[in-house]
Amino acid sequence: MKLVTFLHQSSEKIGAIIDNEIIDFSVSSLPKTMIEFIELGDDGLSQANAVIAQAENKISVNDVKLMAPIQRPNKILGVGLNYKAHKEEAAKAAAALLGKPQEKYPTIFNKQNSSVVGPYDDMHKPNASDFFDYEGELGFVMGKRCRHVPYDKASSVIYGYTIVNDATIRDWQMRGPPMTMTMGKSWDTHCPFGPYLVTSDEVGDPHQLQLETHVNGELRQSANTNDLIHDCFTVVEYLSTAFTLEPGDLIATGTPAGVAATSQNWLKVGDVVKITIEKLGFIENKVIAEPDSTASY
Repeated sequence: MKLVTFLHQSSEKIGAIIDNEIIDFSVSSLPKTMIEFIELGDDGLSQANAVIAQAENKISVNDVKLMAPIQRPNKILGVGLNYKAHKEEAAKAAAALLGKPQEKYPTIFNKQNSSVVGPYDDMHKPNASDFFDYEGELGFVMGKRCRHVPYDKASSVIYGYTIVNDATIRDWQMRGPPMTMTMGKSWDTHCPFGPYLVTSDEVGDPHQLQLETHVNGELRQSANTNDLIHDCFTVVEYLSTAFTLEPGDLIATGTPAGVAATSQNWLKVGDVVKITIEKLGFIENKVIAEPDSTASY
């Protein structure tokens, strides 16, 4: 099932998308937010299928604004240097700053939930930096509250998959030894994701998906998730060893080679970043100048 959060006639709603039509869940007894829906687990999906079968409450996708599937995940966690080719390019481009990355364990960082925007919303090019980079990534969303999840059970606690642009301000990322991930990763508008939350059963094997990133139509990243160093299930096992994962938590699994940091071809105002992942659709975001209206005191 492809689940969406959308804005229709000034009301935020959730539903499922089939072809070019959205089945609105708001007229049923289903929850009104995606996290609450996820918390229902299989029972929620069964109820949703019953709503879909009624063939009512259909809205054209052209009549809505698709939003991030989860507006404010409780946690957004990222995995750094998690594709073999990207680790190699990063080591060559920034060895003096990064040092030699460890390989045994995933490199984990936080991305603040205030960075979330919709799959087709604008991203702000900051006034404070010119080192604005894109990172096309496979994301997954947790479906259960869990701790100490073994590898062979990890698939059962992942609710579904989505596309994430883990946009990064590289010079702020590099402030402090060896990297200050949170400050470089958490700028407002720098976590577009969506357009759907595709349930695990529909995706199948998440480690056989083709990923591509285009900037202004130019192919910048092209890889398969089979190149992940630490796969989705390893990441769940590792994270849940330390802390509880909760329904709706978003985990971005890392980006492949081809980021702007390698070519120094940084994002600028007017650029359009399109990220496509097999079975998950695409997100597309235009870079605009950071508006003066973002200042508040």
